[in-house]
Amino acid sequence: MTRLLGMTWNHPRGRDSLRAATAEYGRADIEWEARSLREFEDTSVTELAARYDLIAIDHPFTGTAAASGALLALDEILPVEVLADIRAGGLGASFASYQAHGHQWALPVDAAAQVSAYRPDLLREPVPRGWGEAEELLRHLPSGTTAELPANPTHLWSTLLSLCHHQAGIEAPADAHRPSWWPDDGIEADVAAAAWEQLRQLLDLVDPVSLERDPIGTLDAMSSGAPIAYVPLVFGYSSYSRAGYGQRPVRFAEAPRHEVAGTLLGGVGLAVSARCADPGAATGFAGWVASSACQRGVYVRGGGQPGHRAAWQDPAADALTGGFFTATGPTTTAAFVRDRRPGYPVFQQRAAARLHELMLRREPASVALGELRRLEQERAPVRESR
Repeated sequence: MTRLLGMTWNHPRGRDSLRAATAEYGRADIEWEARSLREFEDTSVTELAARYDLIAIDHPFTGTAAASGALLALDEILPVEVLADIRAGGLGASFASYQAHGHQWALPVDAAAQVSAYRPDLLREPVPRGWGEAEELLRHLPSGTTAELPANPTHLWSTLLSLCHHQAGIEAPADAHRPSWWPDDGIEADVAAAAWEQLRQLLDLVDPVSLERDPIGTLDAMSSGAPIAYVPLVFGYSSYSRAGYGQRPVRFAEAPRHEVAGTLLGGVGLAVSARCADPGAATGFAGWVASSACQRGVYVRGGGQPGHRAAWQDPAADALTGGFFTATGPTTTAAFVRDRRPGYPVFQQRAAARLHELMLRREPASVALGELRRLEQERAPVRESR
């Protein structure tokens, strides 16, 4: 049996689920290493593909990885019936988000979007359903409690995009292309300006530590007992709503909204390196992990947050995760995708870092938009990845 090396990210949701699935699969010898959330969001997939056989990736890397030849086109290798099951079970845009140049470069094994989080022992009133209600709650939190909004550079960028979507008020396209407010030459100025000002106002209402946090940092603090009653936008992590996880219960709800549901799509796709030592073994495992049987079985029992609709609709899986799937399913299903053109991940890193600097200074929208336009213009012209 060929020994394969896999790379995931260092959280029970990403690490324990794949190790549990590997043990049950039994037909491939796979050792899983894990990188931090920041490395998962920023490290080049092309770089990882030179060292690992199986790689957990974020969908914005798809176009760059496809153009570089770093990954195998899974639709050319997997049996038709296997791919059909995974495609049919794709939650919202999760399956199509890993497509580029007419091929499937990863399989959705995990689905997520930005949703709300709260501590039910601290927040006894209904979770806000609209942004007006959310802002009112942030101004009048229960005595002795705080609120956060994870906004380190990457997650400030993520939240800005979700707010753009809500400000535009246009449903995400069903074909997993970028929404209409985000054309090839950059986010529409009026949408970005309104979202920036809303984000500035939200950050003025939450704990300043938010600007240093990523979702894991905030959710770890909540579950460890910090008096964080409410988080209006954070990537959902079903781990924290499972019985026995952490010292305090954390629950999740749909994201606040204006006219449309849906926020920024997250989640994880499992890809196979073009340099894989045993492509047949690696793709066989990837197809099995992404299947409905594994996703609603050992994968979710092992701590995973499945990408297959069958698991999200399974009452047993929902109960195991404290009702996470029922609570966040509508927002996740309606989520929109980011840019997948080659070079986007580098642009995202630069834009996120620069906008974070400007937000620390609470610069107005005019300054932020000027910098965003400059960074967009510096991107080399590329053809859209479909």
